[in-house]
Amino acid sequence: QIRVTSSRMIRVTQVDSEEELEKFSLWNVVFSFLRGKLNDTSIDVDLYSNKTCLKVELLEPGTDYTVVLSRRFDPKLFLVFFLGLLLFFCGDTLSRSQIFYYSAGISVGLLASLLVLVYMMSKVMPKKSPVYFLLVGGWSFSLYLLQLIFKNLQEICKSYWQYLLGYLLSVGLLSFAVCYRYGPLENERSINLLSWALQLLGLLLIYSGIQIHPIALGLVLVAVCTKNLDYPLQWAFAAYR
Repeated sequence: QIRVTSSRMIRVTQVDSEEELEKFSLWNVVFSFLRGKLNDTSIDVDLYSNKTCLKVELLEPGTDYTVVLSRRFDPKLFLVFFLGLLLFFCGDTLSRSQIFYYSAGISVGLLASLLVLVYMMSKVMPKKSPVYFLLVGGWSFSLYLLQLIFKNLQEICKSYWQYLLGYLLSVGLLSFAVCYRYGPLENERSINLLSWALQLLGLLLIYSGIQIHPIALGLVLVAVCTKNLDYPLQWAFAAYR
């Protein structure tokens, strides 16, 4: 992990190569105004990446900053790995659980409401406005907003807790009403599709939670074999008989 700390607000930009540091791009200029200005930024580095380039822009003269490279155990990756194990081995049970159905529906509603907001803003914006072209890429813009919100979640909860509570209650109740209207899945094929989707997502999270790719692939294979161990044993027993 690369950590950049400074005495005042700075803007840290990560790029793929040194050439992009000096290359002018309209999108880079637009996104530079949208990026959060922080005095403590952390960038996770892939163990298999050949090179990681970053640019530190000083917003105020006389700003001192330090760049520190650290190697440590990341609890976030462990949580991702553990969540992947939970989804893969408990996907059958979760796909039939009403508690999981309503909690997942409310969570998706809270996140998807941001996409709806971006869509409504794109309808209001003039067609020739530069912001309109930014809103057309609703997925990337929404993902950026989610990342910005989670990065400043503590400050938002402290300063704007009334608005946050109102948003969670209103959108959560609306999402619950939609889930209650359609009800949990009852068709066996739909339940199987949801179970397979959860297991596939679990495998992806298991692979993403381990930074050493061969070990991650090996753990995925072990999980698949463990999950379906009864079938090879049944085949071997039938062949033996």
